[in-house]
Amino acid sequence: MKNYQYKKVKNAITFLGKYVLIFLFFGSLLFSCQKTKTPDSKTWHQKYDFIYDINPITFHYDHGVLAESYPENKETTEVSFNDVSKYLGHVCLCGAGGYKISEIAVNLLSKGKDTLERGDFILISSKDHTVGDVVSYVLGCSRRNDFENNQYYINSKIEAPRREYHYFIGYPHQKKAVHIIYRKHLLVGNELMDSLWKIELAYEENPTSVNSDDLEFYQKEMFTMVNDVLFEKKEGLFEAELINYDEFQAVLKELKQEKEIMVKG
Repeated sequence: MKNYQYKKVKNAITFLGKYVLIFLFFGSLLFSCQKTKTPDSKTWHQKYDFIYDINPITFHYDHGVLAESYPENKETTEVSFNDVSKYLGHVCLCGAGGYKISEIAVNLLSKGKDTLERGDFILISSKDHTVGDVVSYVLGCSRRNDFENNQYYINSKIEAPRREYHYFIGYPHQKKAVHIIYRKHLLVGNELMDSLWKIELAYEENPTSVNSDDLEFYQKEMFTMVNDVLFEKKEGLFEAELINYDEFQAVLKELKQEKEIMVKG
């Protein structure tokens, strides 16, 4: 009798032990998946940890609602500076400038009250460069050969001092437009910018051609400038104002006509 009871207890312990092991296995697997798939996991060098504290830009997005991409009762999406860095593949000055311009535009157009529709903006940039591409990415401005549906234009007729860039951003739904000036040269001056640009070009051509001093200098300056842009530490770096929407439309009409001629030949 005692031997029978002992066997029952032993079998029960063995049975329970198997389930405990299974539970622990799947629990550890779930924890591992959550750990590796955390969307906000820190991707970049620890010196750039400050970027995770920068508030994302919130948009309404009809396509997300239409496709039932969002959880129930949610109709908005967010674009963060970390998203921009992932889009470019690195943390950089162009990403910082484009993100800040987008943030300024959204705040000025919405006045901090409305949640604007991503993909419904029109961008006119004075220069065809990465900063404008980042603004286009954040706001959802498609660049197309179809002149009727194109939302991203380059107006090379805009005259400005060296490394001063102009962005005109319209929001047709509310018939509003904003003009933003980015005076990039105020960060460290054109002369130092030229030196940094030479280092960048040399590194792209042959990484071993850049000595350790120049590499350290470039990395230090890049970190400082990204920080200065995102937190607007330089007076006069950005200037923004709402502009007459009819004037914006007049320029847009002219650019559309130019694009139509170019596309049709």
